[in-house]
Amino acid sequence: MRFARFLSKFTFICNIAFLLFVVFRYMEIKRPVGVSHTDLIPVPMIQTIIITLGYPAIFINIFMNAMYVGLYFSKKLFIPRWLVLTNAAFLLLEILYFSMI
Repeated sequence: MRFARFLSKFTFICNIAFLLFVVFRYMEIKRPVGVSHTDLIPVPMIQTIIITLGYPAIFINIFMNAMYVGLYFSKKLFIPRWLVLTNAAFLLLEILYFSMI
């Protein structure tokens, strides 16, 4: 069951990357018209990692929350409660975000 704990922590990291993904997208939308991409500080590796982890975070989160439900009903939920509740809250935010796009 250490694998479920690892997946739960990985899901949390993906959710943080999702928040950064949303912030980067908002900054890109609100960028002034006269500012080009060359005027910004390039961080292509970090931005690529954030996009790679942040965009599919909803699918990872749905899988993990389904696993939480299964572990809860089998009475084997040993993952910290704060992590379960945080991932569930992120799932709601992700659903709201992707339904508004």
